[in-house]
Amino acid sequence: MSWQYDIWRRMVRHLRRNYNSIGHAAMTIILLVAALDHAYVRHGCDLLWWRNMVVQEDISALSIMINIAGVKLAIILGLTLFSYVRPAVNSRRFLRQKAEDMPISYVRRRYCRFIVMRLLASLEALIYSPQEEYVHRHMTFCDAVKVIRWDARKLFERNDLQLSLPLHQVLVVEGAVEEALLQEGYAEQLQHLRELDIYRMVYDTVN
Repeated sequence: MSWQYDIWRRMVRHLRRNYNSIGHAAMTIILLVAALDHAYVRHGCDLLWWRNMVVQEDISALSIMINIAGVKLAIILGLTLFSYVRPAVNSRRFLRQKAEDMPISYVRRRYCRFIVMRLLASLEALIYSPQEEYVHRHMTFCDAVKVIRWDARKLFERNDLQLSLPLHQVLVVEGAVEEALLQEGYAEQLQHLRELDIYRMVYDTVN
């Protein structure tokens, strides 16, 4: 049963990691099916008709390369235009304003979730690492334990400089790393995480 869960876990992880590419591929297939269906309903052009049209054409390697280059260029131009016209939701000013407006409780909960998700990712990499990489993964996990102890102390111990700064500048969450960890599904295991759990994990282990 454990190997079945492991396979399912890996499949879900790949789907979450590559959801953007899967979405693009799905949209492309839907558009292709829609175009073929429209051609068949309106003009009676089924797949055999398209096959005969392709067979009749004198297709050379150069024409294939030109068509592929044209498609790539069109995709690049489309993505470039999309990046310019979309709203600046991820701009630095918006993120700073959003961070300043976040409640203190949300900042602390998000930070707790982030540092524990990072530790879980390192632990999972250690468990599922090949035997030849075990020593390296073990050292990485030990470093991750030291990092979470250091970062967790910011929740309970802050110096004068940190007390003078806004909380979101002290409890820093790396957005790109957090998004990747969320896509991996680590947050699902931390729905009942409390600051008390982190306190016990850090200070009880020290003593």
